[in-house]
Amino acid sequence: MAYELAANRFLKHLDETLAPGLVSGFYVVGSAALRSWRPGRSDLDALVVLDRPLTASELEDVRNMHARLEADRGRGPHSDGHYVLAEELGMRSEARVPTVVDGQLLPDGNTTDPVLWAVLDRHGITLRGRPAAELGAGPDPAWLRQWNHRNLESYWRSHLGFRPRLAGQRPDEAMDPYLLAWFVTGPGRLHATIVTGEIISKEAAADYTADLFPEYADLCSRALAYRLGNQTVTYTAAEALRTLDLIEAVCDSAAMLP
Repeated sequence: MAYELAANRFLKHLDETLAPGLVSGFYVVGSAALRSWRPGRSDLDALVVLDRPLTASELEDVRNMHARLEADRGRGPHSDGHYVLAEELGMRSEARVPTVVDGQLLPDGNTTDPVLWAVLDRHGITLRGRPAAELGAGPDPAWLRQWNHRNLESYWRSHLGFRPRLAGQRPDEAMDPYLLAWFVTGPGRLHATIVTGEIISKEAAADYTADLFPEYADLCSRALAYRLGNQTVTYTAAEALRTLDLIEAVCDSAAMLP
């Protein structure tokens, strides 16, 4: 399914679920906005702008709507995103907003972040509302760097704790190649943002990481092949251990940067 079809389906269901005028803006972000949408690999990420906060009843209606979208999606993407008010666009806040991940509304919501605002500001695709570039949502560059530094240390470095478990598995034990693509491209994207201020795609991150650490170019090449739809890519426990070494190298490199 093309992202345009998925996005229009998402918005159509919103209009059928909520009162007229309540959804004042709808923007596609994520991989589609970065021009790296991969059918069968990418989720649909959207930012929904509301005219007012959702009531408890409306929030339950939205939860049920996403459950229907998920049940009926077939081979299409998850319909994910954040629900915010216009005055929250670009805001630096720890407040939680209604958030959908893997097609499910999170019970406690989630926070927004500067990467979301940067993608919206620079690349967002407008289906409803003012043009994304005119919303003034772009984050402060220092905040963007700080957030990426913190995410590398708090999220990505924590994956090194999987080493003992992986070391206890047979080296040739098969693992999901999705993890190869996730582990190889995720940290490199953040490193690139710290260095350049730009938000790059997962595909670009594979090349960026290979240039940064040529000794892991083979893993990066296969992660890229998987992202591009190659169904023959395999991944083993031994390679997963090497991937953790790569994550550590990226985190250590970023820690040396301002």
